[in-house]
Amino acid sequence: MSRIRFARSQCPSLADGATMRVSLVPPSFSPYAVRRMVTITDPSPRLLHRSLIHTNDSNIFPNDLQKTLEAHRSSNRASLIRKVVPRTFPKGAPPSTNPSDGHVRKSPSNEKSSSEAPIRTAHSVKASSGRKRRPTQQTRVSPETTLSLLSSLPNPTKDDIWNADSKESLPEVCPWLDYIDSEIHPSDAVSHLDAEIRALEKYMIPTPRERAKVDTLVATISGHLAGIVPHPPEIIGSWRTGFASSHSDLDLMLPVEDAERSVNKFRNPSPTRPKILDVYGDLLGRVALALAQNPTFSQVHPPKKGIPMTTAVHSPTGLQLKFCCGDGLPPSVEYTRYYYTEYPAVRPLYMASRVILEARGMLGAHRSSIGSGALLMLLIAFLKMNHGRFQRSGNLGEQLLAILETYGTNVDLKTTGVSVDPPGFFNEDTVEEESIINDGAMAAHLRGQRSLLNLKETAARRSNFPNARRLCIQDPSDYMRNLGRSCTRTAELQKTLACAYDLLQISLEAWKAHGNNPRRSILVHALRANFDRFQAKRTQLSFSEEQYSQL
Repeated sequence: MSRIRFARSQCPSLADGATMRVSLVPPSFSPYAVRRMVTITDPSPRLLHRSLIHTNDSNIFPNDLQKTLEAHRSSNRASLIRKVVPRTFPKGAPPSTNPSDGHVRKSPSNEKSSSEAPIRTAHSVKASSGRKRRPTQQTRVSPETTLSLLSSLPNPTKDDIWNADSKESLPEVCPWLDYIDSEIHPSDAVSHLDAEIRALEKYMIPTPRERAKVDTLVATISGHLAGIVPHPPEIIGSWRTGFASSHSDLDLMLPVEDAERSVNKFRNPSPTRPKILDVYGDLLGRVALALAQNPTFSQVHPPKKGIPMTTAVHSPTGLQLKFCCGDGLPPSVEYTRYYYTEYPAVRPLYMASRVILEARGMLGAHRSSIGSGALLMLLIAFLKMNHGRFQRSGNLGEQLLAILETYGTNVDLKTTGVSVDPPGFFNEDTVEEESIINDGAMAAHLRGQRSLLNLKETAARRSNFPNARRLCIQDPSDYMRNLGRSCTRTAELQKTLACAYDLLQISLEAWKAHGNNPRRSILVHALRANFDRFQAKRTQLSFSEEQYSQL
């Protein structure tokens, strides 16, 4: 005999939403053995009788409990879903991610590479930085090994300017080889790599005609915005510091006077306070409206909340324009100029490193990776830390290999920060040690490092692992600012640099095996870039016709 139990709501107004439970359990049987629940929205006897009549369940046998139990067991077994992870993956398929263990299952090739290049902490890097680096012994590498290294790099996106057509097809067009001095005859592979890096810099930097086009464009924009902005826009960023390539974005700052900030005051209000940010947003909004009404500009985006910047594309030249506001030039401009004067080798190293990352979709905040300014400071920090430690101080090939090895495998950038001034690596242990040495009195840069590390620790406690493992580069102009804040793909960034280092080592050995051919490139396999679209962009910039419409 089945028992029927009713459960009514305590509130009269909720009588229609009350539920009724029907338990088909024999009186002599334990209620925990089996229980069949039927939900009815109206507990009235008429609807109850109607619901019981129309209830059709093939798993219930009113006169046979044993059959009912067996039917339910069979139904429960049939509803089980078991996830089976294959031991091997098909060619071209990415490794699967298991949410239960919180990490990505690696393929055998990736596990081998990670075991051969262990990540060391900041202490081990400092301890080994003074030792003489022993040359890596290389053996002959088969083409299959080269392709496996190429496939382990992050895949480029379709809208990438450096996107190669296929990972298996190595690009053989090396336009920078035409810029190598014919009178230079390198004696070894590293010297030839040095010549290629210098030639790549000459090829990448804008030509005088391209710079003239940019100056004309800025003058034209100043005329268009004459009645909107209080002062003409000024060039900032890479086009001002000398680190721009022909396809670099053009950064323009709109000077805005801040009456509350004065050089005579000891403590000025913050330049990012809400009051001044509203002024910036209003001005940038009017600039965006003016650009949108001009057919010369396309893809105009007004400032968003928290992003005081207006972007647009100049259609004739194809340049990406970025407008921001400020009461003076950013400190990064003067810092970059000073560092470039002290270390001229940073620009050719920057050009090579930028193409390596940009060709793999690992450059820019829009890709959750390192920005161009942060990459520049990362290279400057390395040059300052290793000043005078290279056997051939002027050889850029040796320096590029050391940069890729250090930031690719020797230092765990997920837990270790990089300081530019003073140069070095830092983590919780180094900050505590220096604080003890100074008897508890922490210098300004140590306070900034502790603040940056506390942000990562707080993110880890909240299980926000992307923020906890983000890249940390202390800004030399503001110790409380992290230049690598946009990079949450730190592990992928290091993997890209490590793979580029391995490819360079393979290319060095291959160059020696082919008789030191001066027209054979060593750098091409590490860059993995297609220069056709880059050449098309610089042609558009150089030979575009200026047809500007008046606002």
